Parts: sequence; structure tokens; C-alpha cells
Amino acid sequence: MAQDYVVLDSRSDTGMTAVNKSVFRSIAEISISDIENAITLQETRFYKPVSVKIEDNALCVHADIKVKFGANVSATCELVQNRIFENIMFMTGIKPSNISINVTGFEIE
Repeated sequence: MAQDYVVLDSRSDTGMTAVNKSVFRSIAEISISDIENAITLQETRFYKPVSVKIEDNALCVHADIKVKFGANVSATCELVQNRIFENIMFMTGIKPSNISINVTGFEIE
């Protein structure tokens, strides 16, 4: 069965502290919207532009984005990766092991 959470503290007297993977997805979506040239894709019933996998307490994030026409794609993807990494580290204290960004197209204003 797939693991749906990352254990933060398992040594507590009252129980363990864990974070669900939907929290990481929300943090990544907010991080993408913070970048000026990155555009989040519309979520549908069968498609989620940001996916999170947790394997052996290692966090992997995959995001599909669009880039504004005329913007530097490489620099935009690097900014998105750094922002997702920093926000997840700041909010949860967990270092993502892999953050992959897939550019699916361009947005023309």
C-alpha cells in the first residue's frame, strides 16, 4: 500500500507526528503561483498538475507548468524548483529528495 504521509516525530510519548502528502501538494501549488513567469495548470477531475510521491520517507514532487511567452524557461524552472524546496523546508522541516518541473506549453498574453 502506498504511504500517504511522512513521519516527522515518532518518539513522542503521546504518539507520532506526521504530515499528509496533500499538504506538500498545496505548498508546491502555492509556490508555483508565487513565481511571476510560471503559470499553474487547471486541475481537473482526472488530472492533477502537481503530484507528490513518498517512498521510504523520501519526498518527490512533480509539477506541470506553463511559462509566459518570452520568459527564460530554464531560469523560470530553476526558480520554481528553489521556491518549492524552500517553502517545504521552511513549513515542514523536510528536505524534498527530488523536484521535477515539466513545461507543458507557453502562455501568450
